[in-house]
Amino acid sequence: MSDTDTDTECWNTKAISTAIKAEKMLWGKNNEGIQAWMYESGLCLATIRSAHLGWQSRNSQRPAEGWGIQGVDKVHLPEGITIPIICERVLKRIVIFRMGHGHDGDYHTVEGSAPVPLILSGDPKRVAFIRGELDALLLHQELKGEWTVAATGGLPVSLFEGLLHEAQEARLITTTHDKTPLTPWHPTISPTAPLPGESLIALARSGALTESLASLF
Repeated sequence: MSDTDTDTECWNTKAISTAIKAEKMLWGKNNEGIQAWMYESGLCLATIRSAHLGWQSRNSQRPAEGWGIQGVDKVHLPEGITIPIICERVLKRIVIFRMGHGHDGDYHTVEGSAPVPLILSGDPKRVAFIRGELDALLLHQELKGEWTVAATGGLPVSLFEGLLHEAQEARLITTTHDKTPLTPWHPTISPTAPLPGESLIALARSGALTESLASLF
């Protein structure tokens, strides 16, 4: 956030603690429902584990001062799936896929996070861009690492220019119900026909993901 001043070391300590607690919560007792939701959404165990996904079991607010953040009063941790963004073995950002309370499918970036995107390594000559982090994890899984996949989220597109240096093919994946669809920002990026629905997760839950992706890759 441009109007905040963050002590990155303090933030990192709190963020790591939050991510670890959320991951333990996901695999703890009485959370079989959210585990089942992930499996029904097409995410395999290896993907869930390698991404260190977790479960924030309730909405909470923490004093921003304790996270080393100035300029805001509270750090919001909504109920949902936690997605840690790790770069060079350092936790830089936490995104929460909000669930329940009228926020199904919304993404929330935890205050104080650095503007670091989720980039899933694959063939550097083929790059696919998609908005949501869970969709990116699912797409990378389904493409079996044959493409590098990046989740753009709400981050500046300038952050992704480095991925295009080696790319011989770059595709932009959108959906018909995307409220703010991505548009190509670089001449090497080819837009694909929008996939039906709100997300890849939704397509997986309806059983249409494999067929839909086969039309694009």
